[in-house]
Amino acid sequence: DLVTEFPTINDSVLGRPSRYGYAVAFPGAGLEEYALVKYDTATGARQIAPMGPGRMPGEAVFVPADGSGGGDDGETRPRGRDGSGAGGEDDGYLLTIVSDLRRDASELIVLDAHDIAAAPVATVELPHRVPAGIHGSWIPDPAPGP
Repeated sequence: DLVTEFPTINDSVLGRPSRYGYAVAFPGAGLEEYALVKYDTATGARQIAPMGPGRMPGEAVFVPADGSGGGDDGETRPRGRDGSGAGGEDDGYLLTIVSDLRRDASELIVLDAHDIAAAPVATVELPHRVPAGIHGSWIPDPAPGP
C-alpha cells in the first residue's frame, strides 16, 4: 500500500536475515509527496519520515553509531552507541540527500535510525542542488588520516 524504491539495510547484516529495511517512499497520490520509510520485518511496523512537498530524498545510507561493528570471532555486528557490543541492528544513522525541487537546492539530512520520524540529528545545506538518483555506501576508514 506504499510505493517505494532504493531499499537499503545495515550492511553489517548483508547476506544474513535482517530486521530493518529503509526505502524512499511516495505516500499519497502523484509525485508531490516524498518520505523515507523504515520497515520492521519482525513486527510488521513501519515508520514514515515525511520530507515535505517537493522535497525528494535520495537512497538512505546506514551509518553504524560507532562507524563499524565487530567482535572477537571476526564477524561484523552492530555495536552500541557507547561502543559496547550491545547495539541493535538499527543503532546508527541514516544519511540522505534531500533535493528541494521548489527551491532548486539540496540538503544532507542525518536521521537517528532508531526513530526516523523524529527531528533530524543534523541538516547540512549543500552549495547546489544534487540531482535525484545518487547512490552511495558507507565505508569506515580504520585509520584517520591528516
